[in-house]
Amino acid sequence: MKYPLTDSPNKQTISETYLPFTDGGIDDCRAPATVQLGVYWREHYAKAQGVPRYKDVELMDLYKIAHLLAVKDVLNGGEDFVNRYWGTELVQALGFEGTGILLSEYEPDDMRIKLFKRYRGVASSHQPASLRNQIEHLQHRNFVTYEVLHVPFMDPARHQISQIVSVFQFNIPLQR
Repeated sequence: MKYPLTDSPNKQTISETYLPFTDGGIDDCRAPATVQLGVYWREHYAKAQGVPRYKDVELMDLYKIAHLLAVKDVLNGGEDFVNRYWGTELVQALGFEGTGILLSEYEPDDMRIKLFKRYRGVASSHQPASLRNQIEHLQHRNFVTYEVLHVPFMDPARHQISQIVSVFQFNIPLQR
């Protein structure tokens, strides 16, 4: 099935401004890329009658937002996470290549602690989580605004969350 993916959601002009938030869900997303991943995940959720399995996802369905995606493997039930995939737009916006990096290796400490809490929350609740704000923990990128959606996927046997796919839309106009 084809999804309503735009050619380049991170290049679209977003005409309205949005309030920042820190603990949102899938319904709070407004940026084109986060909405697109949300539509994709919900359709797979409906087909699976629950959290979809990662093996049933065809990431080529999301190729138009691949540059905005991060795919994390959940290690030991959320003890750690490793970046399986890190899109090129994340490299540009965040200033580092994350593919193959463990979350436990992230710096600075306060960023790592917040991300562990967020990803463990998604893995344990089996629910998507979203956030819209300005980068706080990377001094060289603290002017960058973003909206992110994290969605969980089950392992093949449906025992636990095995991957979390995140999509980041940068340069969101935030209300101050």
